[in-house]
Order: sequence, then C-alpha cells, then structure tokens
Amino acid sequence: MLKSLFGSRPAFTPAKLPQRNSSVDVIVGGRPARTVTVDECSEKGIVTREVVGRAGEPAVFVYAAPAGRFRLQTKISGVRGNNTYFDPPKRVELVGAASSAQKRSSVRLDALVNGAWRFAPNGKGTGEYTRATIQDISRGGCALNTDRELRAGTLVEVKLNLREGKPPLILLGEVMRHHEIRTSGKHSHGLRFHGVRPEEDNAIIEFINRKQSELRSRGLA
Repeated sequence: MLKSLFGSRPAFTPAKLPQRNSSVDVIVGGRPARTVTVDECSEKGIVTREVVGRAGEPAVFVYAAPAGRFRLQTKISGVRGNNTYFDPPKRVELVGAASSAQKRSSVRLDALVNGAWRFAPNGKGTGEYTRATIQDISRGGCALNTDRELRAGTLVEVKLNLREGKPPLILLGEVMRHHEIRTSGKHSHGLRFHGVRPEEDNAIIEFINRKQSELRSRGLA
C-alpha cells in the first residue's frame, strides 16, 4: 500500500496524497501556479499531464485529498512527451480540513460496469457507440476498457448505465493515459471527465455510495 510506498522516505497515507485524475496546483521554481491533472501517484513518484518545468527544478503541489487540503514539496525528475515526472514527496503538510464535498469527490469505485463509447472530436460525439467496460469510476473520471488503443488527448463520449430504470449518463472524457491489459489483449484508458453537470455529478455520487453500501453489507468493504 501507499503507506510504505516511498521506502526510506517519510511514509504518507493514501488519504494525504494527490488522487489519480484529480486537478492540482503546481508551483515550479517560484513561477505562478499552474493547474494540471495527476496521471499517476506511485512508489516512483508523481506524474502529471503537461510540461510545467525542467528536470531538477523544485516544485510545490497544493491539492485537495480525502483527508483535507495539502501542500507537498518535491522536484521534477524528468519530462517525457506531454508528461512531467516528479520525485516522491519530501514533505506533506496539511493546510486545511477536508470538506464533505472534497471527501465525496475523492471517492472512486473499482467495479466493472457495462457501457459504450464513441469518438467526440471538438467535444461532440459522432458515429455509432462501441461496447466497452468501465471501471475506477469517480466524479472526475473513469477507466475505459476497449478493444483498441486510443491516443492521449483523444476526446470520447462514454455511456454509463449507473441508474436503474433511468436513461444512461453520456459524459465527455479526455484520454489521459493508456496501458495494455496483457491477460486479455484489451486496452485500458484513464479518462478525465469534462463539463459534468450537477445532476450527472449527483448520479455518480449516488451510484458509488449505493455500491459501497452493498459491499459493506456483504463484508467486502
């Protein structure tokens, strides 16, 4: 688990670290803050979308996490393509208590859901939907599993059946990262949602809460 994630470095619990697909403010080398998206947070460090500096430059993250609002100190370890790579944090400080909205925003559900997708150039879906499975659902994004690889930056519409007896949600998502699922040959894509409306946001929250309640009742959460 992430508690011992950073080896000899200070141990930080997952609730204090940036969450995948979340937005964070990054200050590099004392320059004005930029808002970027977290692609990964692992034992190797933190990866964000967009190039925000050069290798060796110091960086400060300010972000909301399940346990509150935090500030961490790190430095850029490298830049590849459209991603910036940061060392594991040297220090994490609490700067504000978590609100109920922050706690709900950070919650995600790693359960498979049947859905569909289609390309959405310029933010508008076109063509026929293709079946897919969807998991790792949160208010900010999800993982889309498909039979083909999609490039980072591709815009897609995803159709999610989250509400029993009601029409599916249709959300615009941007491909942030990709990896091949070797056991099945399928491709998993991390999506970041864009333009989620309040009623859609509430539907996602209700779905996650309902599924978590079902897991707890079965002793699985």
